[in-house]
Amino acid sequence: MTTIDEPPVQPVDFASEHSVALPVEVLDYTELVERMGSDYFAHAQRPSFELMIFVRAGTGTHTIDFQRHALHPGRALFIRPGQVQQWHIENTVDAVVVVASPAASSAVSWLPGDAPSADLGKDSQTTAHALVAALEREQQRFTADEHTIKLITALFASLVALFHQASTGPGRGALPPAYVAFRGAIESDLTRSRNVRDFAAGLGYSERTISRACQSVTGLTAKAVLDERLMLEAKRLLAHSDHTLANISTMVGFSEPTNFSKFFERVTGQTPTNFRQSLRDNLYRGEH
Repeated sequence: MTTIDEPPVQPVDFASEHSVALPVEVLDYTELVERMGSDYFAHAQRPSFELMIFVRAGTGTHTIDFQRHALHPGRALFIRPGQVQQWHIENTVDAVVVVASPAASSAVSWLPGDAPSADLGKDSQTTAHALVAALEREQQRFTADEHTIKLITALFASLVALFHQASTGPGRGALPPAYVAFRGAIESDLTRSRNVRDFAAGLGYSERTISRACQSVTGLTAKAVLDERLMLEAKRLLAHSDHTLANISTMVGFSEPTNFSKFFERVTGQTPTNFRQSLRDNLYRGEH
């Protein structure tokens, strides 16, 4: 068990053991756990790169942004930069892990609501295994020339496309433009304001149009969507940093820490302090 002075979430940057220039690396799940050791996975992590897990056999769980996701044959997970994840190394899974440097990351940025998991059908699993095998071959014979890097990056982009194809979430093209624009503005400047009108002013949409778009996709008003995203970021900051509550309240757009604490407790049923303490007491085992 960790002590209260230890951060419960560790930031992780991309670093390949093969070559500093390798843009994408394929790792066996079990070998990764054995190589890094149990202590490495004791804390939750916040990677600065994209990471995919493809399960071939066995069962288990993996926690992403405070939600546990089942692992079973055919299941694929996609963790984006900035998301908080927890490995549960008691899993009994045969899986492959694919990590991509920021330079090789997918062109489509993450938006809240994007599915973190997808179940691949038989044909999609065959395609995924072929793409992973191709990545492994290129990894073994890697030379840092322009064409090889482009090839490896393209193979990873194909895996991402396969994931999105199998995902139950709608494609970007199926979402209302006002919703996509609002979500994008929140992600690029989350601390700008807690008021929807301040985002709407720079997007060319009325506040009502944005709220209707949000309701059509999520069932929530634009204000609720903004508050939900602020809450997720507050949880991440409480989990992965040692910032004071006053600093975190400012970082998520509150002028007074007391207002932030009331907002947090109203949404979660816990005070920010109790939430942070419970993570550290439980080593972030996904109960939250």
